Amino acid sequence: MVSADNLNFDCLEIIFTYLSGNDLVSVSLVSRSFLAAAIPRIYRTLAFGLNQAKRYPTVISPFTTVLEHPNLASHVRHIDIRAIPTVKSTPQPQFLRDCARTISLCRNLGSFTCTLDVMPSFLLSLQRKESLEQLRFIGNLTTDQCTQLVQITSLRELTIDGGSWNVVDALPRWIDVLQPSLTSLSLYGILSLNTDILEAILPRLPHLTRLHILSCAKIDQGAILRLVSHVPRLESLAFSSYVSLAQPTSACVATLLTAQQENSRPLPVHVTPLPRLRHLALDSQCPPTHQPSMPAFWTKMIDLTRTWSCPLKSLTLRVTDRATSSDVFIRDVVDAHHATLTHLALLNCALTRENVTRILRKCTELERVVLSIPDKDVLAFADMLVEAKRLHTIIDVGDVHSTQAPHPPLSRKEVRLIMLQQPTIEKVIADNRVWTWQAIRYPGSNPNHFDIRVDKKKSPSTNHWFMPPISVL
Repeated sequence: MVSADNLNFDCLEIIFTYLSGNDLVSVSLVSRSFLAAAIPRIYRTLAFGLNQAKRYPTVISPFTTVLEHPNLASHVRHIDIRAIPTVKSTPQPQFLRDCARTISLCRNLGSFTCTLDVMPSFLLSLQRKESLEQLRFIGNLTTDQCTQLVQITSLRELTIDGGSWNVVDALPRWIDVLQPSLTSLSLYGILSLNTDILEAILPRLPHLTRLHILSCAKIDQGAILRLVSHVPRLESLAFSSYVSLAQPTSACVATLLTAQQENSRPLPVHVTPLPRLRHLALDSQCPPTHQPSMPAFWTKMIDLTRTWSCPLKSLTLRVTDRATSSDVFIRDVVDAHHATLTHLALLNCALTRENVTRILRKCTELERVVLSIPDKDVLAFADMLVEAKRLHTIIDVGDVHSTQAPHPPLSRKEVRLIMLQQPTIEKVIADNRVWTWQAIRYPGSNPNHFDIRVDKKKSPSTNHWFMPPISVL
């Protein structure tokens, strides 16, 4: 007789791939065989966030657990550090030591992410990691530390969130080491990065398929459109464009625009086609204006994608100040890519009801949409969703620049209305909550009978907002 406890071990591992978090931990308490099958999943990712940092050392960190049971290190594939406990505003030294020692034990580590400025503590531990393919860190390093950094090889995806000039200076040497394997390069907020460095490294990356250069003040849209000639195989492209005004409204914006005006050049007459491009993200940085509108450069980029005959599957647009949607621009986007778009994100863009209806009706393959619900009228928005036959995820980004009274969070009744109007919708994310559709299954049950699960806090994304969704590439 077959029972759950004597199922084949491989079968248990496959079943547990569908569980995560507390559910996986609860299952591991059922029996010894369940525990043995769940352990590889439980310790596959070691994550440490703000909630854990606040309660440290009351809450035992996963790094302490691995140090106490070194055999668990063989299961670790990903380490994600988003917060660090502090003592008098200084990183807790014992925690950093535990992290470094744990990293050294994890011989099968595949990705490492640290969004805090503590990378020097982990440099030696990350050496000789043959399986390490993904790395994200803040690059404030000295010259000697950059020498250690260059010894990290075999990376497939590299993301640097800000950095000192030492890291920029070391990039060409590091790229020479990573040349055979690197396919994704993301450089974010590196003020000292310039076109000379990019001219030196991009020709050495023949296998590059993702290039993301954002908030680097010396790299403008003209420079990016010239540099893509070195990487014609790109499938994902993200960059910042800058809008200059005669009278900037703040000292901070004025500094940025001044630096941009000094380094900007006119757009090239001819831009190398990118026929393989599937994801495009544009971040237009401009000061507030009295009559904000969508940047004219966006229209130029959509025209380029049309001439390149690249069927975009994902499009993400963000402007620093709230912009009013342009009927002409939305029509251009829909006309150019309505047959292929599966993901569309419009951040800080106020859409009219007509434009939302046009998007949902024409983009027949749309599966995921990120926008601000027009006028916060959920009833009208629910009626628009009838047009979206494949949509399964809605993310409401709200209106952070609204001068009116804040709209109350979406209620369970409103979310149910949205899901009733379009049964394909499985998830609604709004107001830092995640609403998930759950079927009620019993003999003779009505398809319209379903339950809604809500998680009070949205899990932090492992990627930047400009990265392509996993399903796109």
